[in-house]
Amino acid sequence: DLAHGPLLRAALCRAGGTGRPVLLLAAHHLVVDAVSWRLILEDLESAYRALRDGARPELGAKSTSFRTWARRLAEHTEAGGFDAELDHWRGVDTGTALPADHTGGANTVADEESLTAGLDTEETRRLLQDVPEVYRTRVNDVLLTALGRVLARWTGRDRVAVTLEGHGREELLADTDLARTTGWFTTVYPVALDVPRDADTGTALKSVKENLRAVPNGGLGYGALRHLHPTAGAALPGLPQVCFNYLGRQDRTPAPGGLLSASHGDGLTGGMDRAADRPYLLDVLGRVTGDRLEFTWSYSREVHRPETVARLAAELADELRAIVRHCAEPGAGGRTPSDFPLAPLDQTALDRLVGTGTDVGDVYPLTPTQTGMVMHGLDEAEHGLYVEQITFVADGARDPGTLAAAWRHVVDRTPVLRTSVALHGVPVPLQIVHRDVVLPVTEHDWGTLPADRREAELERLLAEERARGLALERAPLLRLALIRLGPDAVRVVWTFHHVLLDGWSVFHVLADVLAAHEALTRGERPRLPERRPFADYAAWLAARGTGPAEDHWRGVLSGLRTPTPLPYDRRPAPGTTARSGTWLSQRLGTEETRGLQEFARRHRLTLNTLVQGAWALLLAR
Repeated sequence: DLAHGPLLRAALCRAGGTGRPVLLLAAHHLVVDAVSWRLILEDLESAYRALRDGARPELGAKSTSFRTWARRLAEHTEAGGFDAELDHWRGVDTGTALPADHTGGANTVADEESLTAGLDTEETRRLLQDVPEVYRTRVNDVLLTALGRVLARWTGRDRVAVTLEGHGREELLADTDLARTTGWFTTVYPVALDVPRDADTGTALKSVKENLRAVPNGGLGYGALRHLHPTAGAALPGLPQVCFNYLGRQDRTPAPGGLLSASHGDGLTGGMDRAADRPYLLDVLGRVTGDRLEFTWSYSREVHRPETVARLAAELADELRAIVRHCAEPGAGGRTPSDFPLAPLDQTALDRLVGTGTDVGDVYPLTPTQTGMVMHGLDEAEHGLYVEQITFVADGARDPGTLAAAWRHVVDRTPVLRTSVALHGVPVPLQIVHRDVVLPVTEHDWGTLPADRREAELERLLAEERARGLALERAPLLRLALIRLGPDAVRVVWTFHHVLLDGWSVFHVLADVLAAHEALTRGERPRLPERRPFADYAAWLAARGTGPAEDHWRGVLSGLRTPTPLPYDRRPAPGTTARSGTWLSQRLGTEETRGLQEFARRHRLTLNTLVQGAWALLLAR
């Protein structure tokens, strides 16, 4: 009784003899979805165990209630929270008409038939474990590629529409937690799949993957706009005639000795009114049971013949087998634009840049500072501009090989150290993070050289390393020279491109290398601090609007039309190169430095601000 309840009942059925009792739970689908059943059974198991042991049941903190979520969702919709999705949903072509064996046949619950077909256990294992990495796909990408190709042949169209079901528990609204909330959150939404009938398997997989990645917020906005928005609902397309839902693994068995000792995957079907109209002509439900992927096809016998649906089911299984075979072939694989959302690349440009992409971890643009650095460096490549060198002696390092291993460990776990720069065939300079690189390391033994000879050799080596330069498009943009000076001292010459690291980051890298070396020397696996990848900063920077910053700097620089002129002794030549200058170093004494630090502390300034202020005063004079 939807109006008065109850919407959940439980019955404990005791079998005769020594058979274990059976618990029957019956609930209206409006109050429980597939995720909710799992939560209910987990809590039931936990409470049973506690009571059996004489303890008070503790089910953890309560998550956001369904009532609160429904209210917040309505408020979010009415406030325009999904309005940005309107163009997407209006553009979904749902007009795929399915061929019918019996035109005008009834499509009621009473007319429903179903059949099941699928893959064997080995095919299922390969599909779920081996296939996803090849194109960085999810299971739904693969299943819907196969289904889309079947429907395309059947309907004679290169674009087909399906209705998808999702869990609906999207992390959309602040201060809501639906992880353990019971209710019916299921979303249904339309998706158009581009599956050209002449496309090869790899192209079809990439296309469908991008179709699915384009769905905003897991499809939640479609239903909200259609049913909760004050004006948008009538303008949205209806749902396609084919529904697809993949439930995942459905035969998990609880731990032995608990309340639930048998699989709860199958359950009992509900009791819909036999006179009710079915919402779809074809309903395809996928799940893994007994380590086998199977699909249940539900249809109306008054619209489609059993042999028609059986043929479609067999073709779906054959398409999945073909995908498994394709993904095992040498050279199969690829990436799609959604894998690298910061990179302004279409599929053709991305294929040209990364190929199969097996060695590519990420692609994203250079930051503005990096871009300027690269362009400037290319203009004066012969001078080794932005090729940086750091040299130091690692006291206590007895084995250069162990030190090299420490460096390799740090490179392997630090994405920016595996980065190259793409300059050709791309709309903007991009940085490519490679999954695996070989760190160039050369070893030298100067243990028998006198001190003056060592200094001369070091100057020669530094000059040679700088003259070699670093090819921006070939990772890694760093290399090492390790020089044995004695039984427990190794000089390190680290050459790297400044586009990778600023001064702050250099110290992070050196700290990680020394910590890794210490661990390896003790025969332990290095445990280094987690550091966020540079890509996170690039994403943060890309998401920031430039308007407020532009307004700020226009205000700061208002009234200035030319750079501040500097006095000079001799008029500089036009086009002076970056390497035409030289350095002048000045070191302050201990007392002077302490005095400046005290002054800065007293006036709540940093030393950097103090130096910048002194420089400004000097320029003003």
